[in-house]
Amino acid sequence: MSAKKLFEVLAGMLTFLLITLLWFFYAVPAMWESGTEAALIAAFAGSMLWLAAVASGVVYIIQRARP
Repeated sequence: MSAKKLFEVLAGMLTFLLITLLWFFYAVPAMWESGTEAALIAAFAGSMLWLAAVASGVVYIIQRARP
């Protein structure tokens, strides 16, 4: 694996990790604490969007790995 490709993979993994941690440990708890219906719906919708993005990413990686 070339250094450029390795850098791209590691930078992507770091970005994914940071976005995940910020969402689940900063944004969602703040929405739960506010307790309004709009905040709870936004927390649920954002979490479902995150789940769909992760599932799509996994499918993409599996398809790219096949010869």
